[in-house]
Amino acid sequence: MSVPRIKPIRVLWTVNIVLPAVANELGVVPTPFGGWLTQMLEQMAALPDFKIGVAMRSPLPKLQCLERSGITYYALPQLKKNISDVSDADCLQVVRDFSPDIMHAHGSEMPYTKRFLRNYDGPKILSLQGVINGIAPYQLGRMSIVSMLLNPLQPRRVAIALALILNERFRFRPRLRAERETFLLANYVIGRTVWDHAHTIALNPVAQYLHCGEILRSAFYAKTWSIDRCRKKSIFIGNSSSPLKGAHIAVRALALLRRDYPDVKLFFAGPDPRSSSKLSLRGQFGYQAYLLSLIEELGLENQITFTGQLAAEEMASRMCDSNVYLLPSLIENSPNTLGEAMAMGVPSVAAYVGGVPSIAADEKEALLYRADDPVMLAFQVRRLFDDDALCERLAVAARLRAAEAYDPLTNRDLLVAAYRLIGSQASV
Repeated sequence: MSVPRIKPIRVLWTVNIVLPAVANELGVVPTPFGGWLTQMLEQMAALPDFKIGVAMRSPLPKLQCLERSGITYYALPQLKKNISDVSDADCLQVVRDFSPDIMHAHGSEMPYTKRFLRNYDGPKILSLQGVINGIAPYQLGRMSIVSMLLNPLQPRRVAIALALILNERFRFRPRLRAERETFLLANYVIGRTVWDHAHTIALNPVAQYLHCGEILRSAFYAKTWSIDRCRKKSIFIGNSSSPLKGAHIAVRALALLRRDYPDVKLFFAGPDPRSSSKLSLRGQFGYQAYLLSLIEELGLENQITFTGQLAAEEMASRMCDSNVYLLPSLIENSPNTLGEAMAMGVPSVAAYVGGVPSIAADEKEALLYRADDPVMLAFQVRRLFDDDALCERLAVAARLRAAEAYDPLTNRDLLVAAYRLIGSQASV
């Protein structure tokens, strides 16, 4: 007697980037971001009782569909008038073609996500990345914007402050209402920290909150930091692109550290703002211009290097070469770069903000400090510079914590359990 085949659960993911697995084939430059999505996708694709589709916002001129390794990918053209969104027609075509049992939207920040949730009538999951309604108070990085505006001796600083305020007012603020509406469209919310759980309750108290960890990019499971192989008195920061990432706080702390460590070096991942044309708006105004002016003001040009954009292997190597990994953000939910550093055992200093305490305990897996306090930041880094035994103790504990938090099979099974729970509730 034949055993009836169980119909696989069809889950449609929505993501805001073209995933690297199909980027080249679609003629899109692969991004180093979203690696955790690819890792989880590969784990899910290996399960016979699930069929996964992925809808991706893309710069392509028309909707494209392709099948690779058992996964159905849809590349939807972004709107010309708003590149963060797509059309209702394309959303509906994807939903009709894939016919999902569950829709799983990754990220609450973009109109694209809201568009898909509105065009689907079945169970809807929202996975949290950043929560911009929680990030909003920190968007200007707690910088002294008023003092910049009132400084007649530095007209460039006045212009920079105005550019930051206008960007926050006209580009960031309008997204807050859209995100609140997106939250209300979800039946279930998947998060990873106490911070995002709190914001879920604030934004959608009737949604069911489920915990599910992420899977890191494979490069960070393969390397291990060693005190004997790192560059002493060096610091690595994974992002300096916006005020809320706190690079300006780190630069002020570096000025304090240089007094006792003349050879101290700070490495920022990302493009060198000095490479921007002096005639461009980016070269003249905004946060990167402010950061450069601060570096010049404090005479730290020889202490700071911008590495350029790093692929996963390059990021892992750069972290392992560093004495200290630093997360100076004014707000974070579940920062993957901190998790990546911990997975390799890189001694870490992090601001006590948002979801960070859900990832690392102070004095156990990392050293924490108040986010807007460069003096305390410098002190915590100093402790690691001066104490190899402390570095090694934190490294061992961090690797153990990360091995549990980012275990691929454990987190895959948590997601599978969530899908099964949602499927069973939908069938009642």
